[in-house]
Amino acid sequence: HKYADEWERYLGIEIAKQDELDSLVAGMQFTLSDVVGECYTFKPQTIRERSSSVCTEETNDGDSQKSVPKYKVDQYWWSRKVKRDFVAKSDSYPYLLVMIGTGVSVLRVDGPRKHERISGSTIGGGTYWGLCRLLTDVEDFESVLSLAERGDPSKVDMMVGDIYGKESDALDKLGLTANIVASSFGKLVAKTDPADGLKQEDLARALLLMVTNNIGQVAYLNAQLHNTKRIYFVGNFLRHNNLSQRRLAYAINYWSKGKMEALFLEHEGYYGALGSFLLHQGISNDRDGKVAQSKDGPFSIRDDGKTSKRGKKQRSMSL
Repeated sequence: HKYADEWERYLGIEIAKQDELDSLVAGMQFTLSDVVGECYTFKPQTIRERSSSVCTEETNDGDSQKSVPKYKVDQYWWSRKVKRDFVAKSDSYPYLLVMIGTGVSVLRVDGPRKHERISGSTIGGGTYWGLCRLLTDVEDFESVLSLAERGDPSKVDMMVGDIYGKESDALDKLGLTANIVASSFGKLVAKTDPADGLKQEDLARALLLMVTNNIGQVAYLNAQLHNTKRIYFVGNFLRHNNLSQRRLAYAINYWSKGKMEALFLEHEGYYGALGSFLLHQGISNDRDGKVAQSKDGPFSIRDDGKTSKRGKKQRSMSL
């Protein structure tokens, strides 16, 4: 949009401007209606998968022959990818679309071309990356995600078990388990030297979980407020970020007591471009998820790059 006039003046290319959110939703609805296996979520591992994820450590008495199970921290076994079939038809609305970029925007989608931004948060991918630049020496976002994969957040976060004990009767009364986070970064409060014993990967992992947990709770509360059964998460923050996807899947299941799922999409990075093209060509989905076709078919592209109604011989592109 910013350089549309320059493109036309110097290159002879007219930019057919489309609204960003309109394009995103249009591309998403089109893909959900026509692409099999587009939607997925994460579920707990099977018993066999769990057993293969167990490692051992020496017991406190120093007997190297004895070992006890030591499970991966904060994974909660939510790493099994499960496909979810979905068709964008009338009974699928309304649903929430949570876009996680630099910040967070929450949309309620009520039907084709019917959506409204209902909420958002300033704590998003930009927050995570900005703080990581202060806390670590990593130079790019992909590298900090790789760093976080190796981190142990239990060295940073105060867990419920740190407050009540890991086998306290109080946990049953509270309905909590010992490995639930009670306070993000809370364990550093009582340390004389907060950095003692910590690695950069521990900070990166704890910070990632803190930001992701906040996004998940904002999404769930909005789903409750607006009575939506489905929550879709998209955005650059989730690209190549399995840790956050799995955490969101666990969090939405936890807060909803198993009644809701966090849903993700295979090609979400292309929805804006696809939707822009569809809107420019006048192609839309009706209430039953069917593609509205012109006489020349759903993809009627003229030599001049525009529909026949315009009839203007020039190059154009959607943006």
